[in-house]
Amino acid sequence: MSSRSVRLAALAALTTLGASASTACGEDELVCVDVDPACSPLYAPTWDNVYANTILPKCGTGGGACHEGASARGGLRLDDPVIAHQQLTDPAAGYVIVGDVSCSELIQRVNTASSSLLMPRGARLAASERCALAQWVLAGAPGPATTAAATRSEVRR
Repeated sequence: MSSRSVRLAALAALTTLGASASTACGEDELVCVDVDPACSPLYAPTWDNVYANTILPKCGTGGGACHEGASARGGLRLDDPVIAHQQLTDPAAGYVIVGDVSCSELIQRVNTASSSLLMPRGARLAASERCALAQWVLAGAPGPATTAAATRSEVRR
């Protein structure tokens, strides 16, 4: 067997072992998920709807909000629509990966089987609500309509 063949066989073995190890302890690991782009969303998948119907009431404010104000977990602020959109769509953060809905952390977290990684904490979103989030990401995660309108009017001046 050539040295190249030996290296390839070793790499294949390590890959297989790695896959087995991650499956064995995989409950607390985020993984890419299957997303059906033809799903039926709870509401039109615009940022304004995603924010008002899901992100703000379930993650950004109210009882048990984890991502509110200066004490926001992980520094992710979801209590302001402009800040929330900026942080969620920051390419360096990976929460929303435009063009890769399945591996966007936001979509992974609302679909995970791990109770320690599931967001929002305590209760899984309905399938139609998760669908709206996924379709928003699939659409390129467009921003707040009010901000976009204000930006367009400033450019025209």
